[in-house]
Formats: sequence, C-alpha cells, structure tokens
Amino acid sequence: MRCATASDLPAVNQFYEEVCAAIATTPYGPAWQWGVNPSAAILQRDLNRGKLLLGYDHAQLAAVGVLLAGEDPDYQGAAWRLPATEAEIGVLHLFAVHPRFRGRGISTKMLRAILAQALADGRTVLHLDAIKGNIPAEKLYLAAGFRFVEERVVTPPHIGRITLRLMERTSA
Repeated sequence: MRCATASDLPAVNQFYEEVCAAIATTPYGPAWQWGVNPSAAILQRDLNRGKLLLGYDHAQLAAVGVLLAGEDPDYQGAAWRLPATEAEIGVLHLFAVHPRFRGRGISTKMLRAILAQALADGRTVLHLDAIKGNIPAEKLYLAAGFRFVEERVVTPPHIGRITLRLMERTSA
C-alpha cells in the first residue's frame, strides 16, 4: 500500500468509475454513483485534506481507501465507546476493492494496512460507516474487529436519505 499523489488521480478516478459501474448491477453495496459520490472533485478534495491509500496486486490498482483526520461531521454526537480526542480520530471513507480482485483476501490485507497507516499518523481510533444493507462490508468490518455503534440517517446532497451503520475500533 502507498499514499496517492496528484499524478495518481486519473487512475483512481478510473478505478472508482469501474467500481461504481459494477455496484450498479449488485443487490448490495454502497449508494455510490460516479460523478456524484465519489467524483473527481471529491477525490481531489480528499487528497488535499487526507490520504488516498492505494493497494496493488501484481502492479495493478486493486483497492483504494480514503483516510481522513478528525471526526466526520455526519458522525458528530454518535455514541462512540472508545474515548478519543479529535486529533486521535481517523475516518475511513470510500473503501473499495475493484471487482476483478474480489475474493482474494485483498480487502482484509488493505484494511490492515489502512489501520497501520492510521496508527502511524497518530490516529488511535478509526471510525467508518457501512450503508445499511451492505452486508459484505459489514461482515468485513466486524471480522476486522470493528464494533457496531449506531445507525444514523443522513441526507447527502444529490444522493438522498440513507442509513449509515457507524462502526469503530482501535488502530492498534
């Protein structure tokens, strides 16, 4: 795994465009639509304020996740069980494995690498969400030691009302 640079954005955009196209044909998954969320502008913003983490399999981009510092505004006031200051919180967003690489254990390896990066960055607690009904993501996160905290209904612009299942774990 490595951190993306601006020169990686075209490949990252293509990655998410392909992931979003594949998600559209499955009965579960996040409510992603390329150009809305995620989009090139969102990925550029996230690169500027956090880290886009890239996972490879035989030199091919296989997984991407966005690691941001501090709490997500949509998560404010959640019943988090792990005590942490704003500076100790990391948030994982837009975590995906490309469909060509699913079923190879890449999601577990990438998640471990993201946790290690969060800890190296001083983020002792990691927060994330899975959209309600995204059973594969929930299973992955629970198997990786995340704990369910609560459901939260949000209404992102251009997406509409969705229910998030908030989860947390220590980075160590």
